[in-house]
Amino acid sequence: MTLSPFVLLRSCSSLRFCWRRCFRVVVGLILVCVLGLMYLTINAPRDNFHIKTLKVHKGCKHEANCGTKPTGFYNATRTTTFTSKGSIENQHLAVKAGYLNVHTWFGICGTAVDNLRLWPHFPYLPDKRSSIWGFQRTQDHATDSNGERIFGFVHPQRDGIYQFAITSDDASELWLSCNESVAFSERIARVYSPSESAWTEEGDYQKYPEQISKKITLQANKRYYIETLSKQGSGAAHVAVYWSFNSSKFEIISSRFLSNYSESKNHESIPPHVGKLGVISIQGIQDWIEDKGNLFHFNRLPLLDRKLYTSYIPTCPYSPSFLVRRKLQPQEAAWKWMANESYVYPKDDTDMITSIFQSYWSKPNPLIDEGRVESVVNKFMTMGSLNSRDYFLKKIHKVIQKPDPKNGDRFLLNLELGLNNTNQTFRLSEHVYQPKGKDNLCLPDGMNWNNSAKVYFILPVKDQGNWVQHFINQLTDASLLTNDTNFHVMVIDFESKDIDMAKAFNTSLLSSRHNIISLTGKFYKTLALNKAVQLVPHAHDIIFLIDLHVDVPADIMDSVRMNTIAGRMTYFPVVGRLECDSSSIEHRGFWQMNGYGIMAIYKSDWDKFGGMNTRDYKYRWGGEDWDLLNRVMMLPVEVERIKYPGLYHHYHAKQRQWN
Repeated sequence: MTLSPFVLLRSCSSLRFCWRRCFRVVVGLILVCVLGLMYLTINAPRDNFHIKTLKVHKGCKHEANCGTKPTGFYNATRTTTFTSKGSIENQHLAVKAGYLNVHTWFGICGTAVDNLRLWPHFPYLPDKRSSIWGFQRTQDHATDSNGERIFGFVHPQRDGIYQFAITSDDASELWLSCNESVAFSERIARVYSPSESAWTEEGDYQKYPEQISKKITLQANKRYYIETLSKQGSGAAHVAVYWSFNSSKFEIISSRFLSNYSESKNHESIPPHVGKLGVISIQGIQDWIEDKGNLFHFNRLPLLDRKLYTSYIPTCPYSPSFLVRRKLQPQEAAWKWMANESYVYPKDDTDMITSIFQSYWSKPNPLIDEGRVESVVNKFMTMGSLNSRDYFLKKIHKVIQKPDPKNGDRFLLNLELGLNNTNQTFRLSEHVYQPKGKDNLCLPDGMNWNNSAKVYFILPVKDQGNWVQHFINQLTDASLLTNDTNFHVMVIDFESKDIDMAKAFNTSLLSSRHNIISLTGKFYKTLALNKAVQLVPHAHDIIFLIDLHVDVPADIMDSVRMNTIAGRMTYFPVVGRLECDSSSIEHRGFWQMNGYGIMAIYKSDWDKFGGMNTRDYKYRWGGEDWDLLNRVMMLPVEVERIKYPGLYHHYHAKQRQWN
C-alpha cells in the first residue's frame, strides 16, 4: 500500500514527540540561558544586523565566585556603550559620590514589579532621568502607574557581615552584585505578597518575610553594584534601602556609602537588568524558541519555481460570493462583520489566555479540518506532478482557508518540499481554489502574489520617542531574522520634541530606507497617512499602515506580500491587545476584532478609493478605520482577515500622547 506524504508525516509524529520531550529535558536549562541573553538585549537600541549579547552569571553567593569580569559588562571606571555602528566601545564616565541614578517610566498599570520588568521600554528607554542623595526616595504627590529603577554602587567602609532591607509603596525588589559587575546581580530582598498588592509604611521593613536579606559578606574599599525596582499603582510613593553591619540596628544607607552608575544622559550607558531572565516560564521559553526558529527557517528557504507546476494545474475564474457589489451604508462593513475570518492549519499560537474580555475575542484562529488539509495538499502534489518529479512533502508550514460556502474555498498553501537524493529544500507558497462541488483544484485567475514587492511602512508620530525606538528595534530584528530588506519606512512627524528623528533612523539598515515627512500643528492622522502614501513612488508598491505601539513580527512583510494582491485582495490582520501586565510571549489580552487600522494594500488600489477620509475624520480619534474598510470593500476587493501571531499591541496610558 502506498501512503501519502501527509500520512507518512503524521505516522512519525509520536516518535518525534517522544524525542522532543527527551530533548527538552536535557537542554531546558541551556535554553533558559539563551533566552536570557536575548531578553537582556531585546530593548537595547539596535543597528542593522548587530544584536548585542551580554553574559549572565548566576549563583554568585560569595566573593570568591565572582571571578573575572565577564565580557561586555562593567568595571570600576568603564561602561559598555552601544555605538551607532553596532560595536562595543568603552568610555570613561564621571561618577558622583553620594548620588544614585533614578529612571522612571510612566503609564504602566498595576502594582507588581513584573509589570515594570515586562514593559517594552525597560530598562533602556526611561521617560525621566534623575538622581537621589542617599538611598531613600519619597514622593508626596500622586504617582499613578509609575515604575522606577534606582541604581548605582554601594561602598562598605568596613569588612564584615551585612544585611539589607527594603521598604516601599507599592511593591519593590532589591538587587545586589558580589562585585561592581551588573552580571552577578541577584535579588536579595523584596516587598512582595503572592495574594495581594504589597506595600509598607515608611520604615516598616518587617511586614513581609522577604524584606530582609540573608547575611552577606562585604569587603571595605570595594564597590558593589546595587539596584531597586519599584512599582506604584496610585497615590504617594516611597522606597528606601537599609543595611545592618554585624547585626547592628538597620539604618538607611546614607550618601557617604553610595555613588551613581554614571552621569551620562545617553541610553547607551544604561546597565541591563539580569532579572529580565526570570519572568517567563521554562515551557514558554522552549516553545517560543522552537516556534520562532521554525518560522525563520521557512522564510529563508528559496521559493520553488512556479513553472514546475503551473502547466499541470489548470487556471479558473475566481469571484467570491462575499465581494461587495453595491454601495454600503456608512461603516456598514464593520458593524455587519462583512470581513469574514479565515481558518488556519496547523493550530497556531493565537489563544489569548486568561483574558478579562469576552471569550470570543480571546479564542485562537479557527482550525481547518485535518482531513480537508490532507485532501487539498495531496491533490496539489499529485495534480502538479511534483511527486513524480522527485519532490516530496517535508512539512506543512501553514495553510489558510478562505471559506465561501456558496462558490467554493480558496487556500493559501505554505509547504516545505524536499528534492530526492539531494539536501535541497524549497518553499512553496501558492493560492489554490476548489470550486464548490468540484473534486479537483485550480489556480484562481489573478491571484498571483508578488514576492519582490516593496513594503512601505506608514508611521504617523507625535512626541512618541520611546515607541519610535521600539519600532526601530523591532523592525531591525525582523529584517535580521528573515534577511528581508525590501522595505521602506515613511515617518510623518508632527514636530516631535522627545526624539531626534533623523538621528534615530540613521542606522546602517534604515538610513537609506526611510523618509521623514514633517508636518506642523495638531496631530492629524488621516492627513498624515495620505501625505505619506502620495510619496510612495510606484503603483506596484505595497502600503502598510501600522500602529506605533505594535510589535513587528519577524515574518510580517512576507505575510503582507502573500495576502495583498493588486486589484484582488487587501490584508487586514487582527491585532492582539495585551493586558497591562502581559508580555508578547504570554500574550494575555484580547483580539481587537472590531479594529481595522492595520492594513496592507497596493498603492494602485489605494489611489482607486481615494485614501483616508480627511473631511469627516480630522482631529477626532476612532471610526476612521471603519470608514476605510467600507471604501476598500466597495472597490470591490477581497479582504483577508486572520488573527496574526506576534502582532500585539502593548498596553499604554493615553496621557501625554498624540494631542
